[in-house]
Amino acid sequence: AKRRLAYHEAGNALAVRLFMPHHRIARITIIRQGQAFGHVSHYPAQDTYQGMQTLRKMEDRMKAAVAGKAGEIEFCGLSEQTLFVGGDFSTIRSMLWQMAMAGLLGPLGGALGRPQDAMFTGGTGTSAPSPEMARAMEEEFQKILKETRKALRDNSHIMNALVERLMAKGEMLADEVRAFFDEYGLHTPDPKLMEDN
Repeated sequence: AKRRLAYHEAGNALAVRLFMPHHRIARITIIRQGQAFGHVSHYPAQDTYQGMQTLRKMEDRMKAAVAGKAGEIEFCGLSEQTLFVGGDFSTIRSMLWQMAMAGLLGPLGGALGRPQDAMFTGGTGTSAPSPEMARAMEEEFQKILKETRKALRDNSHIMNALVERLMAKGEMLADEVRAFFDEYGLHTPDPKLMEDN
């Protein structure tokens, strides 16, 4: 169970370095704290305006969020995945909903917001996507999961080395995380404050 948790958190951390290279990782831990069995803490290296998210940036954020599940599947087996995805999947569902409502997934749906659609999509009232939108959301999720699994598989040497480090130490803080990923050419950006204009 501890190794599976390590693969989950290593997947999240590696995905941040691969798909969110402008972020810094402050901590990777598999030491339980309260309700959290493990955690990867990361944040932007510089002040940025986050309101205007492109499709690509949203997909990259979802890859980082789904990478724990992807790590479990790829390195522990499909039948060994856990329910340890609650917070990550809440983020993913919210992003898919936003993308669908903005028409980024294709269909806007002629019956957008029909209350009867809520039983198919889980949405409520006027925010319920149509069945066409719900299908597009699921297709996008499956695409993101597939691409993330491949990225972790292609970098299995990094995943395995990170898992061994986590198994030995329990957690890694910013400097050690940075040094680890530097060994593989996945460099952490320096923090930078934007100047007032």
